[in-house]
Amino acid sequence: MAKKFVKVLGIIFLVLGVVGFFIPFEGIFHLTPMHNIVHLLSGAIALMVSGSESKSAAYAKIFGIVYLLVAILGLFTHEFAGIIFLMADNILHFIIAFASIYVGFASSTASAKASANVSQ
Repeated sequence: MAKKFVKVLGIIFLVLGVVGFFIPFEGIFHLTPMHNIVHLLSGAIALMVSGSESKSAAYAKIFGIVYLLVAILGLFTHEFAGIIFLMADNILHFIIAFASIYVGFASSTASAKASANVSQ
């Protein structure tokens, strides 16, 4: 489950990172160059680990926790490190964070159960 999720997330973030340089979406979202670089790095790392279920699950957990912190930060500030936080950004960051955390931990739980069943 985590492999597919992280691969799709990686592709979306790479596309978003590239498109953001040409279309900054300044109305609903606000994609600054720094925001685009973060998306590109996140997407590239996601694709690098998406070949392994365990690495994908770990990435989803870490990525989800980081995005949760970013979403919380966005509630208290409008700008941080060159990234502009609008309400739509915050909502999307929370959704991505919760989905990533769920996939990361659900995938780890499913792997642990599968390993336990195999060893019996």
